[in-house]
Amino acid sequence: MKEKREFNFAQRWIEGQARESESPSKLKTQALTWGIGGLVFLGVIGSTPWLWEYKLSRDLIVVEDKISLLREISNQVSQLKTLKSKVEEQEKLQNLMKTSTRDPGPILEKLKNTLPIGAVVNSFSLQENNVSLSVSLPTPVDVARLWVSLRDSGMFLVVDIQTVSLKDQTQTMNFNLTLK
Repeated sequence: MKEKREFNFAQRWIEGQARESESPSKLKTQALTWGIGGLVFLGVIGSTPWLWEYKLSRDLIVVEDKISLLREISNQVSQLKTLKSKVEEQEKLQNLMKTSTRDPGPILEKLKNTLPIGAVVNSFSLQENNVSLSVSLPTPVDVARLWVSLRDSGMFLVVDIQTVSLKDQTQTMNFNLTLK
């Protein structure tokens, strides 16, 4: 069973001519495709640093936004902490006043801590929520310091000084104060 082969030289010559004319265009398109693909690949590889920089800048913007939100929260947290410390201080003072309605010692100690240097307590009395206090002060500046320290101590409702002598001599001040 041998196959019969035809040797049609004319037909083979035409097919060969067609292949020869086809292959350069195929080669050209393949070369062009590989060239364009290579350029695109090199472009992508070459632009990687800029793409990475762009990605990092976007990430940085997102992180800065989150940090700014945290700053607002941290401000609120710090305000909350200061308010809590003030509340605790007031509660301690209130407990001190409640427990010392019979014993004026702790209130007198707290008052001594608020007095300016050189001030002398002449008399002190505690009745219910009222404190009567007589203090000798060496200068008018010390009177102002005493007023500010009593006002800022948080112990009394109102601290009011009726008269002050501006002479540079010892002054005795009498106070009737109401505890908070």
